Amino acid sequence: MTNRSWRALLAGAAGAALLSACGGGGGDAPPAVVDTPAATSEVPASAQASAAGAVAFVRQLAATRDDGAEPIRVGDAVLGTSETDEPVEL
Repeated sequence: MTNRSWRALLAGAAGAALLSACGGGGGDAPPAVVDTPAATSEVPASAQASAAGAVAFVRQLAATRDDGAEPIRVGDAVLGTSETDEPVEL
């Protein structure tokens, strides 16, 4: 082998060694806990019982960005309403 070939071979081996060393475990920190609301496929009772519960449920749905989530089974559910509560933005 020529001098140039040896250098290329050594550079490739060194690069492979460096890349294989990356991504190792290290650290004893526990994994981060993501606090996300549990996905549901049904309208909860709280959303049917009061207007505030309905607003909270709709806000939760709007904040979810999961296009692969199960469709919500509405069935004969009726969202709670109020004649006295002030309107709120969703």
